Amino acid sequence: MLLDLLRSDPFSRSVLEDRARALSRQDVTTETEAGTSTISFLLGGCSYSLSTSSVREVLALPPITPLPATPPFVAGLANVRGRLVVALDLRPLLEISAAPPAPGSLLLVIGVGDLTAGLIVDSVIAVSHQAETLAPTPSTTAGRGQPWVRGVDSTLSLHLDGAMLLADPRLAVNAEGAE
Repeated sequence: MLLDLLRSDPFSRSVLEDRARALSRQDVTTETEAGTSTISFLLGGCSYSLSTSSVREVLALPPITPLPATPPFVAGLANVRGRLVVALDLRPLLEISAAPPAPGSLLLVIGVGDLTAGLIVDSVIAVSHQAETLAPTPSTTAGRGQPWVRGVDSTLSLHLDGAMLLADPRLAVNAEGAE
């Protein structure tokens, strides 16, 4: 039998066990809060959305000043009405191939409490009301394993959690020198 053959091969057995572990780690389906408004946007040809409660504003992409010695997801600093905001490119964190911002790209300024950052996105699709169930993120989807990727809806848009994104320890650049 083919299954016995796969089990007897150490490499095939290892792959099957890894896949079984990945499938067993998928979160239980969660429901969005009743009345949750979301903003949907495109990034690298894929659709994503965030709760509008974490989005402060949407701007045409301002000039970004690169910062030396920062991870690839830190695009640099943007001046938003006299206030410096860190501009983030989520592509490396979501395992999407890197690309420079396209003409017409936007900056989604998100904030939770005192934390603020700008997300570089290709375009905004819509602001809508979401009252549906989110399915777990498939293990083959970009963003798998990210705690701030909440799930996928019926339109195959990945829902991101702005608060968890800003709390991601990888975003704390040079935190050991901060007091």
